[in-house]
Amino acid sequence: MAATATYPTKAQHGASDKDDEVLVERIRAGDHAAFATLFQKYKTGIYRFCLLMLGESQAAEDIYQDIFLNFYSTCRQGQPIRNARHYLFGAARNRCLRQLQISRRMEPLPDFETLEYATDEREAEIKVQLDEALQRINPVYREAFLLFELEDYSYEEIAAQLEVTREVVRNRIYRAKQALQKILRKSLGE
Repeated sequence: MAATATYPTKAQHGASDKDDEVLVERIRAGDHAAFATLFQKYKTGIYRFCLLMLGESQAAEDIYQDIFLNFYSTCRQGQPIRNARHYLFGAARNRCLRQLQISRRMEPLPDFETLEYATDEREAEIKVQLDEALQRINPVYREAFLLFELEDYSYEEIAAQLEVTREVVRNRIYRAKQALQKILRKSLGE
């Protein structure tokens, strides 16, 4: 289940939540094509989120695969899923935070094979520095920032996902941006 992240492009969410509800019901009934459709819709975003939260492609790949396998099992068992996107990103968030707690380390991305980068050398260098800077900021700020900037979540959606207020989300995103600016100014020599 390999995925290619097209960072920093924002995820495109073509189908509505109602469409996702229909897909979940079809998955419950054993429709493999419905699962494939939902998987195609969210695979890149989930993998990218895990990769940028953890900074390790293998750990991100393992969690990414488990998330979708567990989602499929949960659907087939008839357990209620009100919002597939919320469920998938919530599961990814929980697993990534658990992995970070276990490893207690924040390393730069060691493997850039799965990411598509611009061919311009300067852009590629900036991208590497941005990825490294993301790994250096607090995971609490990083997750809010990634959901907002890469997955196009609104403040309200992030607040619901993280079970905090809208103001806390706004603050976390602001702090993530401030931390990134500080780190990048130093590393880019500006």
